[in-house]
Amino acid sequence: MSGPEKALVRSNALRSLDADRFPEIRFAADAIDRTEDGYRLTGTLHIHGKAQHREIKLCTDDLGDSWRLSSQTTVRQSDFGIKPFSLLMGSVKVADEVSVSFTAQRSKV
Repeated sequence: MSGPEKALVRSNALRSLDADRFPEIRFAADAIDRTEDGYRLTGTLHIHGKAQHREIKLCTDDLGDSWRLSSQTTVRQSDFGIKPFSLLMGSVKVADEVSVSFTAQRSKV
């Protein structure tokens, strides 16, 4: 994608998420349970002014002086009142179900 196309995709995504009104996506854990390769977090996912109970697997890797934390989950946009964005008069569409992932590194000190 070219620079202008990327800017258009970003603009459409932010408009679909109504990012001016809902600038944050949050997960609040009510319970954290140790698993073989990390933790299971049970709590509430807040997106677009709506909340949904979720269970999320958090993987941890010991890197010596730091920890790597990673997670992946699937979110159905319509569950949170979001209409998936499209481009070029609907010829290019984002699926309702999207994969969300993150990786972070945290020092042990």
